[in-house]
Amino acid sequence: MSDANIISAPRAHQPPVALAVEDSHMVSEIISRFEPQERKEMRVIDDPRQLLEHPDDSAGEVTILSYPVMKQLAKYHLDELAEFCGRNKVVLLIRSPEFLDAIGFLELADGVIFADATMERVREILQLSKSGYSILPSAAVMDIVTDRLRCDTLQRLSPIELSILDQVRLAKTNRAIARSLGLTEANVKTKVRAILKALKFQNRTEAAVFAARQTELIAAIIADRGREPGDETRRQEDFN
Repeated sequence: MSDANIISAPRAHQPPVALAVEDSHMVSEIISRFEPQERKEMRVIDDPRQLLEHPDDSAGEVTILSYPVMKQLAKYHLDELAEFCGRNKVVLLIRSPEFLDAIGFLELADGVIFADATMERVREILQLSKSGYSILPSAAVMDIVTDRLRCDTLQRLSPIELSILDQVRLAKTNRAIARSLGLTEANVKTKVRAILKALKFQNRTEAAVFAARQTELIAAIIADRGREPGDETRRQEDFN
């Protein structure tokens, strides 16, 4: 967040922490990390729209938004959400598998809590965010994490999708890929779109760069799939 967006002092009667989290178990987990007196001062937001409609009455010195809540608010109230995040300290709560999908929201947040990795540091992260520090993953860490998540996603692609991704790595056109794999150009086009969507790429160039880094992994998965029982049937289905 820019310096212009940093609030110098909390508003009157503002709780130290407000939570807009859809998972009640996660809310309890976060609250349990605080001392009894601190818990009494925390505010749980039942309807996240209150944050946008009445921010002065609902936001905390730091407000925790879970990824599903932020995603829902952005879907219908993106401008209002951006204004709220610009005027308040916001920490995004995500689970590691949500990281790829949540990248676009990081620019709205002052910090990130990984529900399955950094929950034990929640108080520290909130305090640093409250003090004006940006507690976000570095670019290098983001690259490592996104690559790891995409590698996990590779396992869910079909053999023909993996083969197409390997051809994208070579900068081949859809027509060239279709000739190489015995598919129709329309089929290749559809599958390329599915691959980009599954791996959260904006374009073929991003996919090609990733595939170039993961050539050995892609080849190994294709080889393993070729040894799986019933693979011939799956290959025929892929071609349809």
